This record gives sequence, structure tokens and C-alpha cells, in this order.
Amino acid sequence: MKNRMNNQHMSAGFTMIELIFVIVIIGILAAVAIPRLAATRDDAKISKMANAIQTAKSEIASKIIATNNIPNDGADNPTREKLIKNYSNTITEAIISRDANITSVDANVSVITFIDKDSGLPCKTLSIIGNKTTDDVVLSIASSGNSANSSICRGVDQPSWQTTNISGGGPPGRPTKILNPKAPSGLGGHF
Repeated sequence: MKNRMNNQHMSAGFTMIELIFVIVIIGILAAVAIPRLAATRDDAKISKMANAIQTAKSEIASKIIATNNIPNDGADNPTREKLIKNYSNTITEAIISRDANITSVDANVSVITFIDKDSGLPCKTLSIIGNKTTDDVVLSIASSGNSANSSICRGVDQPSWQTTNISGGGPPGRPTKILNPKAPSGLGGHF
């Protein structure tokens, strides 16, 4: 009877070797999965930024064409920032989430800078060049030169970004048109 109880007691749990094997297998799976999850997170940030840049550019171009007005009115920076936010919901959301900021270079140029929040580095700039007195408006996307220091900035750097030139941003009532309607390939979008 005593021998029978010992046999039942021994088969009730796992051996130390079985537990070690399970821990090693879990460790190997974690070592493979964690870098892949981090890469997926970076890919999502790159897609989010690229989409925000192109959407903001499209929103601004559409609003300029629809209203025949340009957000660069030569006013001070807070007024100009308010006008640009009214032209693009995407920029408003990016500023609230600290993914972007707006600066005024002069009366003709406003720059929206898109930022990699992880590194704190600016990645891309969307420039609005022109004001109410100019006949043409240029929406230009450029790299800020931080691609080497940020994987997000490096991922957003792509050759398919195109400059959009909009003619007729001057006097009211003048027809407004896009001068380069050819859409780029890839993430370039509509303008």
C-alpha cells in the first residue's frame, strides 16, 4: 500500500526538466516575437506620418481651391496658425497630439513640421509658399535632414512626394487650378 501511494505522488506534477524545457521554449518565442512587434509599431508610425502629411497637403490644396483664399495672409504667427488649422483637420490633430508644429518664415511662407515623437526630431516639412497678393501658391514637402538619426524619419523619406503648384490664389473671383495634376505613384496621393 505504501508503494502504491509513492507511485501516485510522483506522477501528480511536472519534473524539473519538463519545466526547464517549457521556460526555454517560451524564452525563444519571446526573443523572436518582441523585435517583430517593435518593427510593426515603427511601420505603423511611418504610415501614420506619411498619411498625415499627404492628407494635410490635400486638405490645404482643396480648401485653397474651394475658397480661393490662402492661409498665409501676412499676419502674425498665431493668426496664421489659426488659419492653417481651419484649412486642415489633420494639422489640427497633429498639433494637439504634438506630432507637428507651425512656424512662419515670412509673410509668404508657412512651414508645418512633422515630428518623430520618439526621438523628438523633425522629419518632414510641408511648406505653404504664397499669400493673398501672389498669383501662385506652392505646397512643398521636404525632408528635414534627420533621416540618418531616426528610423521613423528614414521610413517617411520617399522620392514620390511631389510639389503642388496652385495658380490663381490672387484676387477673388479668379479661377483656381492645380498646375501639376499628375498624381505620383505610391503614397504620393492626389496632389
